[in-house]
Amino acid sequence: GCINRLQQECGGAEFNNMYKDSNVEVQPEIDFVSHARAMGAHAEKAATIAELEARIVAARGRDIPTVIVIDTDAVSGTGAGGHWWDVAVPEAGGPERLERARAKYTAQVRRQNVVN
Repeated sequence: GCINRLQQECGGAEFNNMYKDSNVEVQPEIDFVSHARAMGAHAEKAATIAELEARIVAARGRDIPTVIVIDTDAVSGTGAGGHWWDVAVPEAGGPERLERARAKYTAQVRRQNVVN
């Protein structure tokens, strides 16, 4: 869902970033905890923010990689985090949503603090 939301935030139309858009008839059920363990990581699932925070603290004390699995919503984001990805938006030639995305992009570029 993350790349799909990014694609739309940058003025693009939703296109081929979700399983629902693929030719896969039955969506895969992936056990990410078991998969990470099979690759040698300590892995566990967090069901709440409090569990996630506790698992992050515990992970810092381990000497092997830790994978913390969380369930997310593919469509809606939390709005939290405040991070911005520098993904350029075309300057011209698009619909109004693209012009709005370009204006937001330009404003964010001005706020960048580039460090060598």
